[in-house]
Amino acid sequence: MTTTPQLAALRERAIDIGLLREPPAHDAELRFETVLTEPFVAVLPASHPLAAQRVVRVEQLADCPFVLLPRAVGPPLYDQISELCIAAGFVPQVTQHAVEWQTVCALVGTGLGVSLAPESIRRIRLEGVAFRRIEPDTVRTRVAVAWRKTDPNPLVPGILAALGQDAPDRPCSVSDH
Repeated sequence: MTTTPQLAALRERAIDIGLLREPPAHDAELRFETVLTEPFVAVLPASHPLAAQRVVRVEQLADCPFVLLPRAVGPPLYDQISELCIAAGFVPQVTQHAVEWQTVCALVGTGLGVSLAPESIRRIRLEGVAFRRIEPDTVRTRVAVAWRKTDPNPLVPGILAALGQDAPDRPCSVSDH
């Protein structure tokens, strides 16, 4: 599940714990703890002229069509990507949406556009897709573990401990590691 469905599933008690990207800053029911932060990368068709570069300046993507997740599945992440583009002087022209990053990358590989994505997306090995560092490299995206503040499930503390987090009775916080 992407971020928005995970938040809903936690509130509905359909899941007890989630790993989501860009959690809300505060929530009355849920707690969040950052488990990793990472930079963004450019996702390009391997045949794209920018794929020959080691580093891509975000403004170089200004005239390219974009493939992105829909804003509804992760508004903060979508907004971060949009803000990266706006800071580079353009609004991304999104011509295709996909709900999963694997699909975004596959669509980029077919030549439908480019994308900006969290660096961990590099682990997706698709033929025809190139991942390049971006400049400026000033924005980080966060992955956080999320759980209900009053979760009675005895497995939650064990899962949090395995992730290097404290038990669910600790005060709510979001921190960068």
